[in-house]
Amino acid sequence: MTVFNFVKRLFAPKPQPVSFERPEIDPNKLRLLIELASFDKGGLEKVVLDSAIAFNRDRYDVTIVTAGKVGHLGAVAREAGLRVIGLPERDTLASYRQLLSQVQPNLAMSHFSYVGYPLFAELRIRNITFIHNVYAFFSAEQAHAFAENDKYVNRYISVSKNATRYAAAKLGVRPEKVITVPNGLIIGEHEAREKKPGSLRRADLGIAESDYVFANVASYNLHKGHYVMVDAMKRIVADRRDIKILCVGNPVFAPHVEALKDLIRREGLEQHILMPGYIADVAAVHRIADAFLLPSFIEGWSIAMNEAMFYERPMILTDTGASAEVIENDDIGILIPNEYGDTADLDSVTLDQLAYTPRSYTITPRLVEAMTTMADHRAEWAARGKRGRTKIYSSYNFADIVRRYEEIIKGVVRE
Repeated sequence: MTVFNFVKRLFAPKPQPVSFERPEIDPNKLRLLIELASFDKGGLEKVVLDSAIAFNRDRYDVTIVTAGKVGHLGAVAREAGLRVIGLPERDTLASYRQLLSQVQPNLAMSHFSYVGYPLFAELRIRNITFIHNVYAFFSAEQAHAFAENDKYVNRYISVSKNATRYAAAKLGVRPEKVITVPNGLIIGEHEAREKKPGSLRRADLGIAESDYVFANVASYNLHKGHYVMVDAMKRIVADRRDIKILCVGNPVFAPHVEALKDLIRREGLEQHILMPGYIADVAAVHRIADAFLLPSFIEGWSIAMNEAMFYERPMILTDTGASAEVIENDDIGILIPNEYGDTADLDSVTLDQLAYTPRSYTITPRLVEAMTTMADHRAEWAARGKRGRTKIYSSYNFADIVRRYEEIIKGVVRE
């Protein structure tokens, strides 16, 4: 360093922590601080928003904090009366420390974000971390960091048994630190959607009324098994032309989506695997579909699966995430094996090889059989699909799930 630069740095003004408005602290409420990586758009952010809104406001004071972007969902949270703080890029930890001293949280809850961990330990703030997925997509460095951060976590809430098993087997988490709580569905939201007139018709997408349509409601992320669907449809169209897959979702990585569309065109499947992009009205998608299809390589607990159950669609799912927890003895769908065996044996290299490179998959015959079975026995599977809604109401009502979170929170604070 030159003398000039040393002197310049010596006398430069020090960055000051951002000043936060000191919140009014109600001593009768438990103060929760929820950290996430960003608060704009996305499935995980929506789950955080929904749960924060659903916490009992008479008992809990909620602050949501992120070192990333505060966007659409952050604005929705503020409109709902929640405190949302975006940390500055410069001197982030100093600003975070100041915020914590003002809010004085009884408990922190983190969602795939670890910025505040050392501060929680320093200030003796207990920490619950959510495990939202089977984290097989972690690199070796990410897996090591997760294991190292375990010392900052008092309790984990995992969304499925498979996610719990993976964390214990591969990420160094002690099973006794984990409580498995499923994702739920905000039932009232979907009851309202169901009452609205349909915004989509089969004819809009070139689908005949006699076709059997599988809805695949998932991001255009190849981990969701799009090449497995292509392999299955290649075999199906050799014998029949009345089965269609409607893939609805956002692109994640544009080159992957273009490669998938190119393969669909080369195989002549444009009329059988439809990719219209994102459709906000999920009720309309299920309304024109006969069944739900999600042959993912990896899941945590699929909200799209819950939605399909609410809309009474029979399902075909691969054995990942929570699929084996909701499909029991073919009651509301057909469970097929995954491509790699036990979930705990999966790693990021295997996952990407299976997902990103088209091939002839070993599970394809089972998938073809499941799809044709449903198409050949429509009435029977339509009746089975209706049982899915019963399960949603009895076991996966989001309001009930949040009450379970609250019980865990109280237990951790008492500890």
